[in-house]
Amino acid sequence: MTRAGRRTRLAGLALAGLIALSGCGFKGAYSLPLPGGNATGAAYHVTAIFDNVQDLVPDSAVRVDDVAVGDVTSITYDPKDNKAHVHMRIKKSVHLPANAVATLEQTTLLGEKYIAIDFPQNQAATGQLRDGAVIPYQRTSDLPDVEQLFGALSAVLNGGDLQDLQTINIEISKALTGREAAVKDALSQLDTFVTSLNGQRQQIVRALDALDRFSGQLAKGNADIATALDNLGPGLKVLADERAQFTTLLTDLANFGRVASHIIRSSRAQTVAGLRDLQPILQHLSAAGTNLPHALELLVTYPFPRNIDKAVPGDYNGLYLSFNADPVFCALVPLPLPTCPSKPVAPTSTGTSKPTTKTSGLTKKAKRLLKKLPKLPLPDPGNVLEQLLGGGLTGVGR
Repeated sequence: MTRAGRRTRLAGLALAGLIALSGCGFKGAYSLPLPGGNATGAAYHVTAIFDNVQDLVPDSAVRVDDVAVGDVTSITYDPKDNKAHVHMRIKKSVHLPANAVATLEQTTLLGEKYIAIDFPQNQAATGQLRDGAVIPYQRTSDLPDVEQLFGALSAVLNGGDLQDLQTINIEISKALTGREAAVKDALSQLDTFVTSLNGQRQQIVRALDALDRFSGQLAKGNADIATALDNLGPGLKVLADERAQFTTLLTDLANFGRVASHIIRSSRAQTVAGLRDLQPILQHLSAAGTNLPHALELLVTYPFPRNIDKAVPGDYNGLYLSFNADPVFCALVPLPLPTCPSKPVAPTSTGTSKPTTKTSGLTKKAKRLLKKLPKLPLPDPGNVLEQLLGGGLTGVGR
């Protein structure tokens, strides 16, 4: 074979190889297999869907708790959901929950990207991640890279660029020069404040939860709140229409306050004197203690003692009274009653005796009353008393 034939054959083989590579989707160096890797041996495949994978490349590490447990095998774009699908290979010895989350992270500020798989934070881990599982984009996230960080910082600095950082640094140095102690004290106070907030995070969380529940209750009462706000307008209109009367009322109230203040100031001396005169009475009432209330309790059951209800059962009381009126009649009426003491008989001029009234035992006032009595014929005392007493007297002549 001539040298020209060999060259023609080599060119044909090279062209065939290029056509074959282009037909198989050749992607440059990324399509060439690399030796080694983190998921050597038995492994299972998992796909994670991201909104943006930035500059993540195949063969990047897959980590769990900062430990490499697998590799990124490929990255594809699906036009159906406009998302990036990251295909990973994980060691079979690594057991992850079915609801695991995936995050695109970076080793250092300028380091390489990798996929971090972790347990869910806001819910309990369930199930197990198996071969062919898919982590949806709702459970994936990515961190801002350096370009995004400095781009946002540049936008914040009044639309400037990174060259303005030197000017900002100089101005900050000028502002802080001579105020180092004040700045240090402010930072110390800020540290104390942040530490206090950190110590009260449970109370803050409870307050936020209570606020969330309160907001939920308000949300449930949206209809009632709307009705109240709708009815508030007519109520305010009524108040506005009665503004003149409210003003008059407040003016009269102010006048009343001035008059009352004048009266109180004018009668201050009399009021103080009256209170001072009342002091001895109050002192005596205080000294009486419980005696006065106990004495007033007798008014309820007067003339009986307060414990009469315990002595006599029932709702009424019986009273038996025995009254002897004979001494009264004997003292006031000079009649020969059987129960009166015997009366002496005074002798007459004819030798007969007649009964005399014994007045030596009466008082002077009684004697004067007896002398003033008219000389009237007296009825038979026996008949009168017998009628009054129902024949209860014995030994009275009829």
